[in-house]
Amino acid sequence: MAHSIEILLDSDTDAAIRDQWHSLEAADLPSAGRVRSGTNRPHCTLLAGTSIAGAADPALGVLAQRLPFALTLGGALVFPAGRRFTLVRAVIPSAELLSVHATALRLAGPQVTDLAAHCGVGDWTPHVTLARRLTAEQLVTALQILAWPTIAGRATSLRRWDGDAKTEHVTAGRAC
Repeated sequence: MAHSIEILLDSDTDAAIRDQWHSLEAADLPSAGRVRSGTNRPHCTLLAGTSIAGAADPALGVLAQRLPFALTLGGALVFPAGRRFTLVRAVIPSAELLSVHATALRLAGPQVTDLAAHCGVGDWTPHVTLARRLTAEQLVTALQILAWPTIAGRATSLRRWDGDAKTEHVTAGRAC
């Protein structure tokens, strides 16, 4: 099971993504909101691998001092996965976001076993997942039923997700 270090979103942005998940579910389409038996929450993954040592937590504490910061969600992106597709909202790569990603990679990356290649600097595409394993027909329907306005949000905290134990360790950003 995957383990990850993720950026969590402010409550309004979280709610906007959950609304999109619910729209997909209402249309009987796959939704990221159904993943992990309802334990999923909207997020932007910084790093992922087969395991992450708890020794990464002090690095997350340091990194969380960079939060909150502005985070803008753009339009749809589609990642092909064989004959299926993953539908996501693009996260516009600001200088702050790219810096936080590079710092996470430098500070916590050594604690990630089998770091996913798509998490490296220059290979990372920041996004928030809406649905996985869509057929081509489902993808067309999803693109038609969802609205795609730009969402001006905030990155508020970091989460280390343990996919084996299905537990999270959340590190809040500064409360200012």
